[in-house]
Amino acid sequence: MFTASTWVDYTVFMDAAYHHENLRSELMEKGRSLLLRDGYAHFSLRQLAKELGVSHAAPYRHFGSREALIEAIVREDGERFNRALSAGVEGLTDPYERLYRLGEAYVLFFFDHPEILALFSFLPGQVALQGEHIASLFSPLGCAEGSEGGPNGAVSPKDKGYALLEEAAEPFKLRFQGLSDREIIMGYWAKVHGLASLLVSQKGFLPEEGLRERVGVLVRTAF
Repeated sequence: MFTASTWVDYTVFMDAAYHHENLRSELMEKGRSLLLRDGYAHFSLRQLAKELGVSHAAPYRHFGSREALIEAIVREDGERFNRALSAGVEGLTDPYERLYRLGEAYVLFFFDHPEILALFSFLPGQVALQGEHIASLFSPLGCAEGSEGGPNGAVSPKDKGYALLEEAAEPFKLRFQGLSDREIIMGYWAKVHGLASLLVSQKGFLPEEGLRERVGVLVRTAF
């Protein structure tokens, strides 16, 4: 006989099966899209579970809180970003080419992953307003200059990418007298980040044919 108790047992079984297969990755993928749709203030694990068609308790088998899930998303996306930057300069020793290729890798990563660009653009400000430690995950070197990391020694997922840019910019510092090291880095960072943002938000402004090659030209051009 199919009773309410049987139904509960069945849903627990289905949740468990989903849990063992791919629930964690589904939570992260769908969680990212819900963050972009609803914003940090309205994001909840209960709503996420509803969207995925699992019990409201199911997400807690992988993440103890919504902050833990968001932190996992940020760290995973940050690691993907860092891998792309590292691959872009792998084996290069010429300082000019290394800096340019790093810029290309930056622009093309966000062009290929606009959802990550959007997440990294709006989430820091939203969580900072709530006083959440997650905001520190977006800060190069954790926070202030000279810092060893964020709260409790946490390392930002962007630290590696920032360190690559810092290293690539080192040979050019003597060319910009009167600017601090961080101002020089920010100048180049602003250029490639602005280019990535415009390519994502203004799709079609440049022809798609040969776009990736044109990014290389733009990165190498002084305006």
